[in-house]
Amino acid sequence: MLKIISKRMLKLAVGTLALSLTSSAYAACRSTGCEDVYVDILYVNASGIIHIGTSGDETLMSCTATSGVYATLKRSEPAADMIFSTLLAAQTANKKVHIRTEAKSADCKVLYVTLQKQ
Repeated sequence: MLKIISKRMLKLAVGTLALSLTSSAYAACRSTGCEDVYVDILYVNASGIIHIGTSGDETLMSCTATSGVYATLKRSEPAADMIFSTLLAAQTANKKVHIRTEAKSADCKVLYVTLQKQ
């Protein structure tokens, strides 16, 4: 009986590991931005620039990530308040987002974000 339980526990552990690897494997940054990522850090400086760090690898984007790890959003952009609110809500609720950046832009300028029900 103990042997059967041990085999079931092993199968459960392997299945859980495989599921977690599959789920996190999709989170990625690519040339156009980062998809299915968590907002790890929102760094706002006094000059009105919001630096966004995600669970993805920002160096894979076709733009130049600030300090190699941040996409940026200037407070002066027309929709900056709404984009920041969406990112803050996603971070607070631990939800994944899609962040679209401008290709070949300096500092990986954020164009828009999407937040889907999960």
